[in-house]
Parts: sequence; C-alpha cells; structure tokens
Amino acid sequence: MENFTLKPAHRFKRKCGFAIMIALVIGTIMLILAVSLFSFVGHQHTGIQNIVNGEVAHFLSEAGINSCIGTVREAINRDFSATGNNSEIRKILLQPGKIDDICINDILGADWNRELEKFAAEVDPEEASIHVDVYLRDFDLTETTPSQWSDPVSKEGFLVIESTAEYKNSQRVLSVRRQLKVASALPGPLSKFTLYVRNASRNGENSFNLIRNDYRGTITDGPKPLICYNHETPETPFSDASLGQIFKDEKNEQIWQKRGWIYMGPDKVRLNLCSGAGELGEIFHFYDVSNSFDFEPVKFVTPENSLPPNLQTTLQIPWDLSHQTVRTVQYQFEHSFVLDGFHDRSNRKETDAMYEGNILSDGEKSHYTSRSSILHLYGDARKGYQSRTRIFGPVIAAFPRFASLKVSSPEPDVQNMLDSVNPPPLYLIPSRGEDDYHNSIPVKDALNRSFGGPLLKSGMICENYTQYSSIMSRITEQPYVFSYNSMQEVYSQNPNRVFPSQNQILGTANANNIVITGPGNHKFFEGQVNPRQICRQLKSRTQLEIDEISDFWDEFINKKGELELNQIVYIKNNKNLDFIVPPSGSSLPLQIKKGGMVLLDQGNLVIRGLKSKTANESLTIVAPNATSVSFPGTQPSHVNLIAPSAEMTYSSRLEIFGNLCVGSIFADHRFQGGTLKFRSDQDPTNSGYQNFYKTFLDKVDSYWNE
Repeated sequence: MENFTLKPAHRFKRKCGFAIMIALVIGTIMLILAVSLFSFVGHQHTGIQNIVNGEVAHFLSEAGINSCIGTVREAINRDFSATGNNSEIRKILLQPGKIDDICINDILGADWNRELEKFAAEVDPEEASIHVDVYLRDFDLTETTPSQWSDPVSKEGFLVIESTAEYKNSQRVLSVRRQLKVASALPGPLSKFTLYVRNASRNGENSFNLIRNDYRGTITDGPKPLICYNHETPETPFSDASLGQIFKDEKNEQIWQKRGWIYMGPDKVRLNLCSGAGELGEIFHFYDVSNSFDFEPVKFVTPENSLPPNLQTTLQIPWDLSHQTVRTVQYQFEHSFVLDGFHDRSNRKETDAMYEGNILSDGEKSHYTSRSSILHLYGDARKGYQSRTRIFGPVIAAFPRFASLKVSSPEPDVQNMLDSVNPPPLYLIPSRGEDDYHNSIPVKDALNRSFGGPLLKSGMICENYTQYSSIMSRITEQPYVFSYNSMQEVYSQNPNRVFPSQNQILGTANANNIVITGPGNHKFFEGQVNPRQICRQLKSRTQLEIDEISDFWDEFINKKGELELNQIVYIKNNKNLDFIVPPSGSSLPLQIKKGGMVLLDQGNLVIRGLKSKTANESLTIVAPNATSVSFPGTQPSHVNLIAPSAEMTYSSRLEIFGNLCVGSIFADHRFQGGTLKFRSDQDPTNSGYQNFYKTFLDKVDSYWNE
C-alpha cells in the first residue's frame, strides 16, 4: 500500500484538457469560416445584384439614347435650319464671349422625355427612370489675339445628347457628342479693305498712269478706269442708301472709319488724277461739281504770311495800255492756285489744253506726261459718289498746280476796267527750272489781253528763285490722302481754302499699326496686316475637308444649279487645277443661295460671275498659293477674293462687290474699266458683320460613358 501512486491519472487529465482546447479552437475556426463563407456569399449576391442593376441602368440609358436620338436630331436640325434670326441655338452661339455649359431642352421642346418615362415604368414603375438632356458644353474661344484677329464670337465646343438612367440603386450616364464650330465666313481684317494690294508698284511707280482723257473725263486714248466705291451708293446691291443720306454722311469728318480702306503696298505708287466731272473723272477733289457738266475750279488761296514780301504790299507798276497812255498804277495781288487733273484735248479747245502757253515746264511735261490713272481710289466725280477713304502706304497723286495772281487796284478807274473784263483777268505764273529763271519772266493775262492790268515781270514780285518756285505753276506730288482733307473743306464750306488743308483730318499712314474696333469698342485687330498670316488663320476655321474641286461642285451645287454652301470648306486640290467659278457649263452668274468660305490649297482662280441672292449671304474664296486671278467675262461677282500672291488680270469690264486682296494688278491698255464696291454690311465695325457667321455641326458622333 505504501507504494501506491497517482501519476498515471494526472497524465490522463492533462491529455484530455489539451484535446478539448484543440477541439474548441477548431470549432471556432470552423465557425468563423462558416460565418465568413455565409457573409461572402451574401456580399457576392449583393455585388452581383448591383452589377445586374448597373447593367440594367446602362441598357436603360442606352435605350434612352437610341429611342429618342432621331427626335432630338430632328429638333436640332429644325432649329439650325430656321431662317433669319429664328434659330435659338444660333442666338446663343453668336453671343460674344465664352459660353457656359447650358441645357437647351426648352429650346428643342424635350417631348421625348415623356415617352421615356412611360418606357421606364414598364421596366419598373418604382425604381426605373430615364431622362435625356441636350447640352452646349465645353465651348472655348478660338480667335483671341488682336495682332492676328480677335473675334469674340468664333468658338468651338460640343453639342451633347446625354442620357441618364437609374435602376434601383444604380445610375448610368451615356452621352453622344458632336463637335460644333462657329466661325466667320469673312476674311478677318481684310473685311475692312475695299482693295488690298501687296505690291502695287511691281511694274513701276508710274505703271497705272495709262489713260488720256479730256476736261469732262471722257477717255480719248487708252484703257478705262477701275473705280473704287468705298461706301454704299443707290446702285449698290441690297442697299437702300439714299443720295440724301450719302450727302449727310459726307459732312462727318470721321466718316472714313465707316468706309472701306485701301492698301497699295510699301513702295511708292503714283496715281495721276483723272480730270473732269463726269462719271470717269476725279476732279471733284478741287472743283465745284454741283452740275456735273458745268464745273468751276476752286481756288486755294495762299496765306499772306507765306508770300514773298513784294506780294504783301501795294506795288507801283506800269499798266498794259502803255501803247495808248504811259501810266504807273498801284496794284495789289492775291496769290492762289488751282489743282487740276491730267488730261489731253479739251472738248472746248482743239489744242493741248493743259499745256498751251508754256505755263508748265518742258521737263515736267516730259517726266509726268498727261496720262491719268486707271485706278480711281476715291470713286467718281458725281456729287455724293465721292468715296473718301483711308489709304495706307506711300500713294502719291501727281497733278498740275496752276498758280495765278488776282489783280486789283485801289485806283477806281483802273479797278472798273479790271471788273469789266470777261472772262476775268487770269495772270498765270509759268514754271521754270532754276537754270532757266531770270528777273524778266513775263507774268501776263493768259489770253494776252490789254485792259489796264500790270506789265508784270518776275523780278517785280520775287527777289530770287527760291521765292519764285514757291508761287509758280508746276506739276507737284502730294500724298493722295491730302485731297481727302481738302475735299472736306468743300463740304464744310470753308471760305479760305488752303492746300494742303490746314485741317489734316487724315494723315499719311504706313499700315504698321492699324486698329479695327467693332461695336461695343471691341478691338478686333491691332498691328500690321499680314495676308499670309490671315490665310493661315482662315484655314484654321475649316469645317469640312474635300479632296478635289469636282467633289466640291458635286457636293454643293443643288438641283436648281445654285451654290448652297453654308459652311467653311477646305479643298486640297492635289492636282493643282484652276478653280473656275462657276464651272464650265453652268449658267452665269452662279447664284449663291447660302454663302460661306472656300479655302483652296493650290491652284489659280478664274472668276466668271457670282451673285448673292440675299444681303445676309456672302462668299469668300481664299487662295494663298494662287499666282493669278482672272476675270474672263462681263458678269458681276459678289465675292471676297483673298489671293495675296496672285496678279489680277482681266479681259473685259470688271464688276466686284466685296473685298479684294491680290499681290499686284496688271495694268493693261485693253482694260475696259469697271467698279469695285465695298460691302459695308461686311465691315467689322458695323453690326451687320454678325450675319456672316457659320455654325457647323460635325457629322461624326463620339460616345462617352460616365
């Protein structure tokens, strides 16, 4: 009994406790695994349900797009095709400045959403919904640099059709986007220029002076002029401008701001004025043209302080009746001159009217000749048609300045004799070179009459050649724009006219800092106009690209044979063919139903005739690489032509209504003349500029999931 022990029992108890502990652990793990598995299965079921709900929402959203996209497109097209200013979308797009994202359901009607509600209710009346919205979204301005062109309306963005669908706790958004562009069909800063010639002096500064004409402006030899009208006239297409309104505008010293400008290149160009007061004359600058066929020269009186001392006092001079009685008379003198255009034979005389009597020197006659210019930058001489404008570049007008002395006497009997002469005494001061000057040059009545006037010699009124040259007749050159300022004095009825005008409304301009400001004082442009840079910017407005010229005509000539464009099209023209407008076989002129812009990458231009149907349409053709622009016919062309490297040629009368930019103009003796008329409604400074923007909706969709 003493040897009894409990060791095996203790060992057994320890083994049983360990087994229980292991069992508990395993059970706990199994419980955790079971709970986890149950939870996982539950979550997986929920996830699968969410995925299923999401897919249902996606299909509902897609169904929303598919079921109503036709209706939405129809509503969009209906608004875009609205005539005049009835397009509500266009009204939004044409607002200056950036457009914030905006829903346009109300504009389009949004009837489709009622049908979508019915469809969603069929899927689940409580937890399914579909709604489709149309947005203008992500619009940014595309032309914002004044040194190139700052257009507050030009912009790009997207027209977005967005379908939002919900099913139970899931939402899906699908959108269909098309790019929407807004750009002007007019050529930027060149819209302000009636005529822009990059190098008008290409064939010499005197190359345009080809016309011989008489006092009335009738052509006696050579070509006829191309007349620029830089403002509306009663004959201007689509214009209701009255002659009375034109007269009223002429009195405004700043009217040049509202008229087409002219640039003739950086080098000197001499444009002799065409005389006469008829349609082809330019003599209105210096003549009273109240009656076009009975015009009188207007004198420019020289201020007394600019005269030689002897002409500022009373002189004792023998009179021209000395063969009857020897007498010395007191005479007083007023100096003046008439600026006249170049012309050949007068309708009043058989002789060379401008140069008889050796009033002008032989050297000046030889240098200048009596030819006038085929370019009339200021329109014609009919009252109210005088298109005063701003001219850039060194454009010089050369014309005879006929200096005369008005003779009077404080002695009553002598003055009575002078007053009785008809026509009045005309004492012209002949021109002389310095080597030919002497003190005994006679200054006498132009008709060699004796009526008690002075026996006058040059030495009696001048002390030296310098004094004489300042008051003598001569052919002089002045900036062309000076005549603008002098003509303003005609409208202001200034009684003491001086040339150049004391009131320099416009000075010479070199085009280095042109400023174009539109309505609301928006600065469209500031800097130097660079036509090549303008062409690059115009290309960036491209809304549709076409490979060949033939494809262009196939696309845009409608069944009536009209050009129905309504967008900005870029033609690659890899075959380098001439762009003949309209194409051969088409009726002339080609009717423009909806204007736009055509950008021709290569090839020359042949313009046979174009005519806009309404005042709100305009066609611009841009050909940066063309070397020639030709006009083979007599049909008018309502078009803006931008071909800065091309020479303009013509074989008949030229009629252009729009803006013209070329490299040079071929001065041809066979030219039959014509007109270039500025379209004031295309002027960026006028509110009518708003009519020529083109909105283009891309034909390709892009899909977005959110």
